[in-house]
Amino acid sequence: MYKVPLITLFMFSCMIPSYTQVDNHDDYWYMGASGGISFGDVTSASLIYSTTNKNGFQVGGLVGYRFSPEFSMQLEAMMEKRSFRTERYISGFRLIDTSNIVCWECYYAYDVVFTSDYLTFPLVLNYTKTKGNFGLTAHGGLFFSLLLVSNYQGYEEIYLDPVGADSFIAYDFEPGIFKLIFTGPTKDLINTYDAGLLIGLSGKYMLNKSIDLTIESRMQLGFVTLYENPQMPELNNKSLVLRTGIIYKINRVR
Repeated sequence: MYKVPLITLFMFSCMIPSYTQVDNHDDYWYMGASGGISFGDVTSASLIYSTTNKNGFQVGGLVGYRFSPEFSMQLEAMMEKRSFRTERYISGFRLIDTSNIVCWECYYAYDVVFTSDYLTFPLVLNYTKTKGNFGLTAHGGLFFSLLLVSNYQGYEEIYLDPVGADSFIAYDFEPGIFKLIFTGPTKDLINTYDAGLLIGLSGKYMLNKSIDLTIESRMQLGFVTLYENPQMPELNNKSLVLRTGIIYKINRVR
């Protein structure tokens, strides 16, 4: 009379610990730290300004959840430094576009380096394949960056030659060199945020059941123009990030 229920109960009790062990092995929370160098690539739609890229860095922490042997998702908080240089040089001035008088000795020069600090929040989906103690991960996601501070260093200069610009004097232009120095924090110039997509590859080495060492290559593609001032050239930032890190698996079954 009780044979069938007892057999069923016995089978069910045997399945519970087996299922729990596999589930805990495959999904777990993890946290970590990562940092490295960032190779900036500022792209410009302007033909009159020249832009030079400069290197920066990323450093910060992350927390994530692995919900299957292949897939995991993580949220990062990164301190990020970006820098670039903008130049412009014009030789020869006309008073107006239709004027026949040209001051060939006159010139205009602009040379400024911008350095900005951001707090960046990447949201990343990872796909991982492992073999032994090694793993290879392809990842993609979104990022949102908040500008913390932006500084500039450089100058803007105009030179009106006393002889070549003689005809300009009647229009209240004075000959000589006029130079404006830029230094310190910018104001109402650099956009207060950035956002875009990211893609990349990373490798890991499982030091033990709790700790992984990682190395990563990532491309960030920003969609927001760098300058807040519409009179400035339209620039967008993209960067290649190379970084290393360490991951700690919080509740991984040993």
